[in-house]
Amino acid sequence: MERGYIKTYNWVMKLLQKCDFEESSKRMELRQISKNKVSINFLERTYSITKDAIELTDQKIKWIPKTNGYAGYEYNLKSVLGYYLLSEAEANPINDFCTLGYFSGGVFGRNDIFSGPLERVYGGNYGKFREIAEKTGMTLELEKSSGKYVWRYTLLPKVPVKIIYYEGDDEYPTKLQILYDKTAIKIFKFEPLAVLHDCFINGLAAIGENVG
Repeated sequence: MERGYIKTYNWVMKLLQKCDFEESSKRMELRQISKNKVSINFLERTYSITKDAIELTDQKIKWIPKTNGYAGYEYNLKSVLGYYLLSEAEANPINDFCTLGYFSGGVFGRNDIFSGPLERVYGGNYGKFREIAEKTGMTLELEKSSGKYVWRYTLLPKVPVKIIYYEGDDEYPTKLQILYDKTAIKIFKFEPLAVLHDCFINGLAAIGENVG
């Protein structure tokens, strides 16, 4: 039986057959390599998208996520990168951020965090998180004496995110929260946006496990 993530990937590849790579890459701010080939970056990896395949071509930082299956992770990531190129959105970021749950129409709480892998790797060690944030090109926007740190990151060219690190203590554990620009839901439908979120937190956790 063909796994669901392979079916999704094959569906994305079918949609890419009709994609105008030149128009889409320009609108979505991707680097066009040739008529039907573009390049897209994700967490210090570079992927190429063509009408035949979506492939990993370079890694500035080598990392492997600890998920239920690496193959499934890669298929999910490649599919969501393909959906980014396929997006018909004309929107640009508005610098107004919210949690993933804000987009769910009440299915998830608006203050959801869903960042267990990040807390597992970076909990109680802000220095480690700061090191990885700097390595991946994040920008520190806010630092408070109370132990709250806000970092900004361009996850995809039109998908900026904020990562809020709440430093724990003897009473409360470390928490990390991911916020998305509110235009993200115009670029992705909720389901692929949730997949992007999962790929991001597991990938960022993997970098912390593989580097240093």
